[in-house]
Amino acid sequence: MARLLIRPVLGAAALSFVLVLVGFGGARASEPQAAVPTTCAPDFAVPDGWFYTQTGGDGLGFAVRDDAEARFWTAFQGLGGIPVVGYPVSQRFQQHGFTVQAFQKMVLQWDPGADRANAANTLDNLHQAGFDPWLESFRQVPTHQALPQDDGQPFEVVTANHLALLDANPDIRAEFLAVPNWLTRFGLPIAYQDFGGVRVVRAQRVVLQQWTTDTPWARAGEVIFANSGDIAREAGLFPEWAVTPGPPGFALSTDVALTVDQSPAVQGATVLVELGTGRSDVRLSMEDRPVPVACHGGVWRGLVGLAADAEPGPRRLLVEVGGEAREHEFEVAGGSFPFTEITVNEEIAHLLDPHTAADERAFVQSLVRAVSGPPAWTGVFGIPTSGTQSSPYGQRRVFHPGGIPYVHEGDDIAAPLGALVAAPAAGRVAWAGPLAIRGNTVVLDHGFGVFSVVVHLDRIDVAAGDVVARGQALGGVGNTGRSTGPHLHWEVHVGGVAVDPALWTWRDFVEVRTGTGILVPGDLTEHQATPPQPSAGETGVPPEDIPAG
Repeated sequence: MARLLIRPVLGAAALSFVLVLVGFGGARASEPQAAVPTTCAPDFAVPDGWFYTQTGGDGLGFAVRDDAEARFWTAFQGLGGIPVVGYPVSQRFQQHGFTVQAFQKMVLQWDPGADRANAANTLDNLHQAGFDPWLESFRQVPTHQALPQDDGQPFEVVTANHLALLDANPDIRAEFLAVPNWLTRFGLPIAYQDFGGVRVVRAQRVVLQQWTTDTPWARAGEVIFANSGDIAREAGLFPEWAVTPGPPGFALSTDVALTVDQSPAVQGATVLVELGTGRSDVRLSMEDRPVPVACHGGVWRGLVGLAADAEPGPRRLLVEVGGEAREHEFEVAGGSFPFTEITVNEEIAHLLDPHTAADERAFVQSLVRAVSGPPAWTGVFGIPTSGTQSSPYGQRRVFHPGGIPYVHEGDDIAAPLGALVAAPAAGRVAWAGPLAIRGNTVVLDHGFGVFSVVVHLDRIDVAAGDVVARGQALGGVGNTGRSTGPHLHWEVHVGGVAVDPALWTWRDFVEVRTGTGILVPGDLTEHQATPPQPSAGETGVPPEDIPAG
């Protein structure tokens, strides 16, 4: 089991959170939304390599890997990747005693004696297989040309003989010789022919073309390299099974690799979790609850929120990919939070009732535990109003009368009554209306299971379903609900957990925000509960003065 051992800051009893894996389904939204890709990307990470679907489609393709048999992934990158080698067009297979893999622009063969991959003599192999007539008729590739003057000559003379074939076209010659390792990459020139519309050099491993008029793939006079790997595949040089695209295959133990970005992960933190693959059959959850993941850079990443009162100690993350499962462990450390005692006025003391608090919390949780779609925010969150921080996130409180303990789940900002409260980030209003303890409240859905909540407002300027931009007015600073003076209380929730909002004012989590695909657990699309109905006076303003939610 992979283990990230982190020393806790405070000594405390440990509580293990086990991440349980569940199936993934579609996401619910309050209004119809554009379809969100549920695959990572056309290409994505696999252990010690990459999986490409560009030449397969519908999630099928070809993997390029390093393993004990061959290091094609290293060779592919060393040669220049897609621009030079092209996308893979085959699985691995055996040819002439070598392990080979075909790409659009060349075919790589593994030389175990030299411990490296070489470009195969693809055009020579096509000649030996009898494909010259097909190449000339259908691909305008000149027939293989044996040079009598090569007989009995040393290699340097043979090389000069073949380079002389390029004298017929100075442009192609310049392009051919511009590559420092041209002999390794291209082999020797074999034949030259002017087909009228295109002038072509056939080398042992590549085909160079110069078109005389503009074409969709080249300008007039431009020299380009034809996709010799594609040509060989089309000719039928490779086994049919090898060029048939497939899924990424059985998961390997390294497919279930996982890392967290914080050491230690302190109470109240938002933890970025990175999986080891971009496969579409990943599963991840937190505390028996699935976690959405977004694809960025070819791998899946998710966000896990830690509560302000989360018990310090080990956390076990269970990741499953294609039937392969592994537990990972990291530590959560205690934070340093202040303590205060608060005596509430007699007229709102009834709001300390635990049943009222439980009902209201259940309603808010029903909102902030859902995932409506991909991230909607751009950049860091703004602080919703101007003022002075009066009570920080995580503050330990005791309310009187009754000596009721409470952990503060947001930041309080003291500000004048009626001061502007603005959206901290782009999103959609998930709910707006009065609540007993929170008073006039707006809940914003920023996508990907991230929500912000502003409470104690004196007025509400938006309605459920409204799409808002960062900085757009939500209402004004108030003193409604269980409040002892004009101020704004605001929260950020990640996966249903209230986290420290300060982190979100300097970190935008671009790793998930710019994802190319998203997997949303079906469990996170449940409908919200019915809001508890406050009676007259519970929100601090008469019912007729409370804006409709």
